[in-house]
Amino acid sequence: MWNRFIAIATFRACKILARLFPPQPRPLPRQARLILVFSTTGLGDGLFDSAAIRSLKLGHPAAKLIVCAHRMRQAVALHNPCVDEVVPFGKSPFRQFRLLRRFRRNRPDLVVVLHVNEEVYPLAYWINRDAVVTFTNLSEKYAFLSAHPVKIQDSQHAVVLPLQVAQYAGGSAVAPRMIYEVKVDELAAIRARFIDWIDRSYVVLQTGGGKTLFWRDWPVEHYVTLIRWFSDRFAHKVILTGGVENLERANAMERACPEVINLAGKTTLDETAALLRLAKMLLTTDTGVMHLGFAVDCPVVCLFHDLCPAKDYCPLDKSARYVALQLKRSHPQQPPSGHDMEGISCDEVKAAISGILATQ
Repeated sequence: MWNRFIAIATFRACKILARLFPPQPRPLPRQARLILVFSTTGLGDGLFDSAAIRSLKLGHPAAKLIVCAHRMRQAVALHNPCVDEVVPFGKSPFRQFRLLRRFRRNRPDLVVVLHVNEEVYPLAYWINRDAVVTFTNLSEKYAFLSAHPVKIQDSQHAVVLPLQVAQYAGGSAVAPRMIYEVKVDELAAIRARFIDWIDRSYVVLQTGGGKTLFWRDWPVEHYVTLIRWFSDRFAHKVILTGGVENLERANAMERACPEVINLAGKTTLDETAALLRLAKMLLTTDTGVMHLGFAVDCPVVCLFHDLCPAKDYCPLDKSARYVALQLKRSHPQQPPSGHDMEGISCDEVKAAISGILATQ
């Protein structure tokens, strides 16, 4: 209730401020001195924005490029070599006031708003209202706060959308490829932590996504059937990954298949990326870890619900190694349910895995 009150009050205050001090679409700098990029939502969105960040850095090579990222998912920006500094974003008024105070003192001459939480739009306006560049379709509620709204089409690929915003802001044309560079010391650390098996061939199975979009998860029973089949035919170790929200699913798989190594809830994002960089393959549904696998060049077998078209999320890079299996519901107009993904059969996934591993 309190959060809703704050949201309504903020929106009304912004309406009044925008009438008194409307954003002016003045010409954007050709060579910016300081660029502030907001990218504050999930892991996948942060990776979608990574190519746009590279575009901005190449278009403004002399600029200091700062990314404001969600404090729990700063790793994406920290592993992008085009980023000069990362500052954490939090929803609390105290954290936002600290950001506002810093960037009002040293005001960026270009503020680029990509995939963000709703709270970012007023903050970006207050930092430099005449230099805010953002999507139009993703910020309809606060569109009036943007001096430079960029019209885009939802039907385009998820990496292409933020690239259009970056190029409007003076960014260079770059390949629409997600960026996440695993560091040498991170590979060394992961080898030291899992010294007993890390140098053996292994595959990674992402056990699920977040609870909100649970209908995108493949059934635990299907995973168990697949692991038993895989263990009978391949010498690779099977590693289970996932967040704390996936512990119940991962533990059920471990009980049924004790030969697996269950790392759900036990690795950081940095460590998961290093594991994927060394893995022979990743099996996953449509989660942030799927995009992380694409970004670190891990071969991926990915399972998509019909509400998440594979063509909008799989790599545009023709050299990427992946197989995408798309669910086809008989009644797609119905709301999604936790049983939908049973429609992707174990046999389909077995064939995809065999095909991926046969090329190595």
